[in-house]
Amino acid sequence: MQNILDTVEPYVLSSAVIDLDKMSRNYHKVQSELSSGAVVAGIVKANSYGFGAVPVSKRLYKEGCRHFFVATVEEGLEIRRVLNNDAQIFLLAGIMKGSEQICLENSLTPVLNDMNEIDLWIDFSKKIGEKLTAAIQVDTGMVRNGLSQKDIEKYHTKITDNINIAFVMSHLACADLVGHYKNIDQLNRFKEMLSFFGNNVKASFSATNGIFLGKEYQFDIVRPGKALYGFSVREDKIDTFEPVMDIYTRIIQLNTISKGETIGYGATFVAERDMKTVTLGMGYADGFMRKFGGFGHAFIKGKRVPIVGRISMDYMVADVTDLEEVSELQIGEWVALTQSPDYTLEKWALQMNTLPHEVACRLGRRVKKIYIDTK
Repeated sequence: MQNILDTVEPYVLSSAVIDLDKMSRNYHKVQSELSSGAVVAGIVKANSYGFGAVPVSKRLYKEGCRHFFVATVEEGLEIRRVLNNDAQIFLLAGIMKGSEQICLENSLTPVLNDMNEIDLWIDFSKKIGEKLTAAIQVDTGMVRNGLSQKDIEKYHTKITDNINIAFVMSHLACADLVGHYKNIDQLNRFKEMLSFFGNNVKASFSATNGIFLGKEYQFDIVRPGKALYGFSVREDKIDTFEPVMDIYTRIIQLNTISKGETIGYGATFVAERDMKTVTLGMGYADGFMRKFGGFGHAFIKGKRVPIVGRISMDYMVADVTDLEEVSELQIGEWVALTQSPDYTLEKWALQMNTLPHEVACRLGRRVKKIYIDTK
């Protein structure tokens, strides 16, 4: 890893090393879990969970992925520029009035979530004289996006007569909780709703955790996000996928403090002994939230050292008093904030009572992303 970090400009204070080779193996690992005929889509919304939508999408395409999900038109346009025309890009947020033409021109397929969006798409289709394609989302219990059972019962003929349905989809609310009553309840609701669209309609029901609930949850298209990036969140599946990202920052100051001195805003940390600390060039502006202060560890020369005091906008502080190599530390030296496979971003985030993809999504623009990509 040091060889990769040596390529980073000396003025860059924090980096995320992203291994696209590992991501591709995660993609094929998901494929190996599927029933025959089901395909794996790439969830690349939110800048691919903070991993970088363009490099991630390009690599997934090389691996054979042809279905991509984003949230917004802007996200769709970003990856459309680097993907061939046979890549299908679906907009999870659907369409707003006035966005129909740009979707058509750029082959962005909306996921229609309510009757307002369906009417917009049908009206636009009639305007241009062409029956257009869309995915249809139904609400089976998430109560977030999707047509209700009553909507489907009332309008299914209107939908099937006027829209080429790419697939019908829904989203599980409790897939990370094995045995939760809501999983089977949503599955049964989904099957009932599908019946209104005919026997040949394709279906998409499961994201990462839903895939592992069983073959009956997989249908035609699965939508793994977390799994691609090495996360599972379900504790019994941690380490199923290879961690894709590790985060590093530089030492920017060496400090010696006396017993009784305090560290950081609010003087929340009081030294109980004479100490040696290092100031690290990463803070909440870079994605490490202020609430993480006083928790977590960094790794210097492979050894764990605690983060102390509050995290500020640009900095955090680590206690290196007990580090044998403390006298060897230098300004500009790289420090690991995660150390895969032992202390992954996922394990760190769960310890902090948050989600790993929340941390990854929050990484700021000052964090330079470096990619390992041998294909």
